[in-house]
Amino acid sequence: MAYSLGFPRGFKYVRASTIDEALKLLSEYGGDAKVLAGGMSLMPMLKLRMTEVKYLIDILGINELRYVRVEGNYLRIGALTTHGDIAMNKLVNEYAKILSESAWHIADIQVRNLGTIGGSIAHADPAANYYPALIALDAEVVIRGVGTERTIKVSDLYKGPYITDLKQNEVITEVRIPLSGLRGVYEFFRRGGASFPSVIVTVTYQERDGIITDSRIAIGAVYPEPVLVSGHLNGLGIKEVGARVSDIVNSIFSSIDAKPLEDTHAPSDYKVRVARNLLTKALMSIANGSMQYLKTPTREDLIRWEFRDGVEYVGELVKVRVNVNGQWIEDLVEPRLLLLDFLRRHGFKEVRRGCDEGKCGACTVLVDGRAVKSCMVPVIRVSGHSVTTIRGLSKGMELHPIQRAFLEEYAMQCGFCTHGFMMVTHDYLTNIDPAADEDVMKLSIKNICRCTGYVNIIRAIKRASKYLTGGT
Repeated sequence: MAYSLGFPRGFKYVRASTIDEALKLLSEYGGDAKVLAGGMSLMPMLKLRMTEVKYLIDILGINELRYVRVEGNYLRIGALTTHGDIAMNKLVNEYAKILSESAWHIADIQVRNLGTIGGSIAHADPAANYYPALIALDAEVVIRGVGTERTIKVSDLYKGPYITDLKQNEVITEVRIPLSGLRGVYEFFRRGGASFPSVIVTVTYQERDGIITDSRIAIGAVYPEPVLVSGHLNGLGIKEVGARVSDIVNSIFSSIDAKPLEDTHAPSDYKVRVARNLLTKALMSIANGSMQYLKTPTREDLIRWEFRDGVEYVGELVKVRVNVNGQWIEDLVEPRLLLLDFLRRHGFKEVRRGCDEGKCGACTVLVDGRAVKSCMVPVIRVSGHSVTTIRGLSKGMELHPIQRAFLEEYAMQCGFCTHGFMMVTHDYLTNIDPAADEDVMKLSIKNICRCTGYVNIIRAIKRASKYLTGGT
């Protein structure tokens, strides 16, 4: 059969139902194995042949690693807690607002539905959202191996681009944030339509009687590793920060002994200029008392993931069965076969192949009601689950309200990307923001329209919101 262009090399797929089982498998397979959490970083690398693996250990179903709770003097977050849960969780919003802000700015709904905080940290992309926020919050990670457990600062975990202090047979199990009362500002800049930020600046501080007693400034995506400047504002009055902001910014950047990155996101000198501007903005908002946070929805329940079918091999192939639009489809496939290719193989050509790199969203489908990019998900992962394409929204000749809204607002354009937009809209209006607040929408729906018809699409989403909430 024909596979998509960025198809991974072959691998053996295994699952772990507990953390102990995952650690045992890692020890058994050694350097031939990689852990698959959300897969939003690993799958693109496998598809682009930037890395290879003989054994892929899927841990997404270990729900003991999905939690957010306050315990002792820490906000504790399980490593498999998704970006979407962190963005919307009430406890995170209460005790670590800048962390929820950083999560809201991660890619899009589809990535936030599957991607996990532990996976993102372990991947150690220098442009990743979490590191500056976690470092500024003085966060720690709990790391487990076979019969071992250790706790280190997030700032000590990162050793360079895509390099961490993790050993081969270790995994991150928890993120801990001290309940220190640090207030903070999260600023970021994303150039063009990039998925990753070009620059991130985070400032946290404590004050007593108008005097700053503790401060931590973290800069990400600018240098090969996140930069932390501690205590630079200590002893300054809040208003004094504003009066001296230029000198403070100059002093901080003069103290950084690192060469800025030159990458696809932006030139190095451009990154530094933007970082200086963002730091100035953050400090002035502190001085003026004008700090503003995203007005975003919150929820208490966390997204869970279940492995509903076992892994049954027939030679080199594995049995899968997927409920697509109410119809069960069974097949023997290679473990590396992606959901996109599986669906198109079985005649669901409405699921479009777009960028094939997990960026455009044209291939978006619903898995158990949540939007995912089918070009980034091995079909074996969704065996036993329900998948919905655009065909599954309508009832015979009766269009779904979202379909009607897109037709009425002429948001169809050429039609290539429309399937993906409708599916992500369904998730957004059902699970995130039924009122379709435009600011929330723009941080959530990041699909790419080849016709650049975003105005009509926004109108269609708002009209669909009215239909679904009982309006006309």
